[in-house]
Amino acid sequence: MGLKVFVLENSSTKKKRQTDVNNAVREYLNNQKAKVVYDEETGKATVENVEGKCYISITCANKVMLVALYEKPIGIDGEYIPRVLSKDNKVDYTMIAERFFSPEEAEYMNDTTRETEADTFLKIWVRKEAYVKAAGKTVAEFPKFSVVDGSRFLPKVNGITIKKFAIKFPECEDYLFAIAGLE
Repeated sequence: MGLKVFVLENSSTKKKRQTDVNNAVREYLNNQKAKVVYDEETGKATVENVEGKCYISITCANKVMLVALYEKPIGIDGEYIPRVLSKDNKVDYTMIAERFFSPEEAEYMNDTTRETEADTFLKIWVRKEAYVKAAGKTVAEFPKFSVVDGSRFLPKVNGITIKKFAIKFPECEDYLFAIAGLE
């Protein structure tokens, strides 16, 4: 199975999101017995009742939910750009970076010659989220690895490819997505 990504409408309820994901996976796999199960502690999703390996990663951002299926561990993350870049947004991204980013990432973020602090924060964050999902780790691991080398974004971290992920849907330019996984 090659990489398959679904763009679904995000719902305000967890139950509806889970139902929509299950239905999309069943339809794509043409398998009504396929079931997406969520770990109660981590929330990590897995696909059961399928032949072979089928890994899944899900991200919700504003009005959309992206679901990625692949035969190897996969991670996807996204953010709604206007929420982060809003003039009304009073988030201290430097403080968050000092807590969750590696020293290289915090330094990279503070170099505003490329773009704003919020823009850079967003690009680092989605890459880190996609990586931890693919690697089976948690946000607690964020400070222990870097997705930048000081001057650019790394294409791989610990053997896992991480890249910006472009997908077309209405208003897609308002979103930033990253995807990570083994090739």
